[in-house]
Amino acid sequence: MSSDTLRVHDPAPFFRGTLPESAPGSRIPAAASGKLPTDTVAAARVPAGVHLALVGTATAVDIAVLGGERTSVPAPTVAEVLLARCGTATTKVSVPVSGGVVRLPLPERDPDEIVRIHLPEAVETEVEALLPVDGSIVPAPRGPRWVVYGDSIVQGWSVTEPGLAWPSLVANELGLDLVNLGFAGAARGELPAADVVGRSEATAVALAWGTNAWSSVPTDSWAVAETMRLFLRAVRQGSPMTPIVVVSPIVRPAAEDTPNRFDTTHRALRGALEDAVHAYVDSTGDSRVTLVPGGELVSPEHLADGIHPDDTGHRIIADALAPAVAASIPAAATI
Repeated sequence: MSSDTLRVHDPAPFFRGTLPESAPGSRIPAAASGKLPTDTVAAARVPAGVHLALVGTATAVDIAVLGGERTSVPAPTVAEVLLARCGTATTKVSVPVSGGVVRLPLPERDPDEIVRIHLPEAVETEVEALLPVDGSIVPAPRGPRWVVYGDSIVQGWSVTEPGLAWPSLVANELGLDLVNLGFAGAARGELPAADVVGRSEATAVALAWGTNAWSSVPTDSWAVAETMRLFLRAVRQGSPMTPIVVVSPIVRPAAEDTPNRFDTTHRALRGALEDAVHAYVDSTGDSRVTLVPGGELVSPEHLADGIHPDDTGHRIIADALAPAVAASIPAAATI
């Protein structure tokens, strides 16, 4: 048994998926929490996309964890486990409610392949220490920071396992360090969220919100267009040169031609968002903003519940968006 095997690691260098100034147990900075709606702040307690990233020879990792409060809006289809993913191979272990030390076997792999250990989404889980078993581990290399802001679809509803949401799939394909700012039931383009994105020092950004403007807090076409215009301006104030890919809402069959309380259909909201992006680019000449129309990205048969994509739907979105994201990022950023 090597001495490296007995080394207890501070988990902090291994963590990925949060901004440097994020509040403990949250995906948003503490300063922003006092300005954002309560549903966004609550959703930020779900560790969507938050994981430990490591390389090395260890065959397993002993993980000391503390259990906390239940989270409010985890993906309903994801099990309450610690899950290790390397490529398509996964291993998982349940976490005791009260916490403790759990042993997570790691997938077979080459030592330089990245293993990503995802936290349970339904409960706040604090990782206190890592102990490699039968080998050694070091933090995985970091890629360019990619910040994705959106709603429950960005957060990862309704994948069957962590790491299968479209932002994670794109990030893994392109070697990006994802910060998932997807907030289930929320994400309606609030300006404090735009400020978080703008100040994130991201190499690239994606915005994918709008469907909750039909139902969660309904609005009309004029208001959602103005919100998108101001959101883009606010992001640009913090990140003048960062490439931005905007994805308009995917299909929502029950809402496409059904008016909300302000007599506005989901189709009309999507069109207004797309028109707002085009108008912003035309008026500013900002060639670093790219629109990907979302209405035909996913077919209704790939919606798990009529709103959220299933695993196949998330894969389809990722395959469609990866080229746009890759094209938006300067080649020097990925070297």
